[in-house]
Amino acid sequence: MAIKRNNILSLIGNGRYHSCILTTFSFDFYFFEMKVMKWLRSCGIRNVNVFIDGHFYSELMQQATGDEMKLATGYSLYPVFEKTIFHPKIWLLFGENEGLLLVGSGNLTNSGNGSNDEIWGAYHFDIKQPQNAPIFSTAWNYVSKLSATTKGIASEKTTRWIDEHSQWLMELPKVNDFQFLDLPDNQTAFLFNTDKTTIWQQVKRFTANEKITEITAVSPYYDKQGKALEEIKNTFPNAKINVVIDESGTIPTELPDNKKYVFHDWKELDLCRNIGAKQQSKLHAKILYFKTKSNKEFCLFGSANITSAGLGISNTANSEVSLFIHSEKGNILDKIGLKLKGSSKKQLSNFAVNDRVSIEQAILKNNRFTIKLLAAEINYATLTLYTEKGFDTFFSVGLYDNNNQLIKSQIIQSLKPQHEINLDINESELRYVQLHSTDSNKTLSNKIIVSNYFTIAKTHPNPKNAELERLCGQLQSGELRNVLDLIHFAIIDESEKEDGTSVISTSKNKLNTKEEKAIADQSQLYDLSGYKPIEPNSQLHENALLLSPSLRVLDALKLAHTQSLALEADIRTDEQEEDISNISGNDENEVQQGKSVPLKILETDKRKLKNFFKNLYSYFHHDILFKNTKVSDYKLTLTDITKYLIALELIHEFGGKSEKIEDEQQQLFFTYLPVTGDYENDNVKGCCLNIVGDFLRLSKNGFKEYTFDYTRKKFEQLQQDALISTIVCILNTYWKEDERPYLKTLLLNALHYLGWTSTTDIDKNLTYLIKQVKEKSKNLKQATRNLDEQLSYFENKVCNAFGRATKNRENRNFADKADKGQIIYSSIAGVGYCYVVSTTKQNEYCLARPGFNWNDQENEYINHFGDRIYRPLPLTKLTIIDL
Repeated sequence: MAIKRNNILSLIGNGRYHSCILTTFSFDFYFFEMKVMKWLRSCGIRNVNVFIDGHFYSELMQQATGDEMKLATGYSLYPVFEKTIFHPKIWLLFGENEGLLLVGSGNLTNSGNGSNDEIWGAYHFDIKQPQNAPIFSTAWNYVSKLSATTKGIASEKTTRWIDEHSQWLMELPKVNDFQFLDLPDNQTAFLFNTDKTTIWQQVKRFTANEKITEITAVSPYYDKQGKALEEIKNTFPNAKINVVIDESGTIPTELPDNKKYVFHDWKELDLCRNIGAKQQSKLHAKILYFKTKSNKEFCLFGSANITSAGLGISNTANSEVSLFIHSEKGNILDKIGLKLKGSSKKQLSNFAVNDRVSIEQAILKNNRFTIKLLAAEINYATLTLYTEKGFDTFFSVGLYDNNNQLIKSQIIQSLKPQHEINLDINESELRYVQLHSTDSNKTLSNKIIVSNYFTIAKTHPNPKNAELERLCGQLQSGELRNVLDLIHFAIIDESEKEDGTSVISTSKNKLNTKEEKAIADQSQLYDLSGYKPIEPNSQLHENALLLSPSLRVLDALKLAHTQSLALEADIRTDEQEEDISNISGNDENEVQQGKSVPLKILETDKRKLKNFFKNLYSYFHHDILFKNTKVSDYKLTLTDITKYLIALELIHEFGGKSEKIEDEQQQLFFTYLPVTGDYENDNVKGCCLNIVGDFLRLSKNGFKEYTFDYTRKKFEQLQQDALISTIVCILNTYWKEDERPYLKTLLLNALHYLGWTSTTDIDKNLTYLIKQVKEKSKNLKQATRNLDEQLSYFENKVCNAFGRATKNRENRNFADKADKGQIIYSSIAGVGYCYVVSTTKQNEYCLARPGFNWNDQENEYINHFGDRIYRPLPLTKLTIIDL
């Protein structure tokens, strides 16, 4: 029987599950985020939780690089501290009507799901076909006990979030632990070590009345003294015992009477040769097989090695999970593919011995701490630490940045199990936290990654946000074309009304109409009920606002763009690997790279892109800016600036981007968003003039003020992003000579309304802004040929002219007259930086700039003033820009 190597990820169907809980001893951030998370996200699984051995997690943090949780965000990594090690390998996936259970030997590493030889048992549950319900009940009981010990938002994610959206769990049959369960093909028991009983004790109980004639042990690790093998031999003295050994593991070299055993070399077995990778594979499967005189068969497999700690023979049992199968039909080893007959036997002394110290023991020894940090979460400017218990003594809390460098230490007098610390640093810089003695000479706790509450909250498995999160996941996995489906959620986002107020009602303001309820439901895509605000009426509004669809789309888009350039080479290399970890994370319907996309699909994508720009322009221009003849006093909201930034990201991504198409054997190219064209919103220049122009005009009134520091800081960050992206968008647009006034006024208004209005602030920030603009310009995928020239013009001409103009205003050094064609600044009617189209003898000016209404007669963006749209504006003092 030929055994084929399979990837357990391939068992996960697309769109069938929303949450998962995975357990592991060891963990590989890069593998998990590049392979597993990409696959889970592409399958629609949003709520991802990993339980990891706490000591191994601590070991990883001793070598932290800052890249952890960088390639994929939003999953929870929760440490489990046991007396020995936490070693089970369980995957439990939850859907609305079905589940998937995997129990085996593989860790969440590239070798554990790739090059190693592992063994897994897989069970599917469906409410229409509930035959496997008993095994799900026992597995869920085990995992629920783990979840019950969690702290912070991980507690919500692994309990209530799953319960509410997989209600079939509540209807599973009640099953006692450590019992044989009748399943379609065999009887199976779900076994694990506890303080009261162990896997080995249960195995002995199940086989107590059987006459065991043959035993086969397969394991990468044995006790050096062979304690587990000796216990097996003593319990079943009449059985022939086969022992399969891999020299890369631990060999029972000091086994007292090894002549009682028959030893086999793993690498010489047919199974190893059949399923092994091109390079020599490593045995990591753990199997203990029994055959009786009456030809009954039993098989134990899972996470437990054939060691006293693994099986629970000694007093220091590991935390393990294994399945014990009873089959009347037999042929278990044949199904696994393990055939010992005909294989050469080997003396124990002929195996090559390695002197490596057990990784489990080394990690236990190096990672024992007085205080065990279980979770660290940042919510607004508050850092919450979760520990097993409190301590009444002084501590120093070490706060570390993305480079694992200490930012600062903060003294606390005593530590509560849930301890809140108000931060006076930028929370975006905080990456890790660890506790030390007050003199910082002694490390008192493990180091842990700080989780962002809002990032985690976005992974809620609410079906309302399922499609949004699925598309965000695909986008972050590199499928940038899917952003054109994603932007629909930004178009329909009504998280804030036109007047700048949040649409979410509080308990005091009941929703009366179906329409109002629908809007509130759309805004509350993510569940915030686990959060307890100090001032619920106002903070709940801003909590939901920070989880708005628009902001979610923007975050996903920015992350995807950041990753795409930096990881392109790495991804290409990974996809050339030939082990079973070679998966891209996309579902089976992924369009293969290199093939041309059908013209019909490209045209559909282009319509989606144009529709977004059309909707945003209509909102800015018609719904706000020129809704009536009165100059608008509207203040832009966080949602407004988020949608604007999405537009700029789309311009950066699709402006000038072409796709190859095949048409009647003729090679053609399709362009999503041409660089130039007329002044409509179907090309880069038109979007720059209209959408950017209108946004800068609206910015004249400033921005809405929010109550809480976190929201204000987020808004300030978005304004800074808007300043940089706006300038890059303007500079990366091709301007003809007669359009140079547009270039100048757009840049000056961006600096003024999104930047600074005082020379002090300009002197403090301008150099850094220029650096950021250059950095973003380097990462443009489609740069125009005159970008470098315009960058130089911006740095050396525009910025200097802007600084001089600001200084002249501060010194009240005004001019009383300007000539046609000059660039001027005036604060009257919020005209900002404009250029003079014409003047009258009475010092009335016809001014133009993008953001004014288009005049077909003048063929220009002419100032709208008062009740007459194009009446010249009287100015008695103004600032002339020397540019």
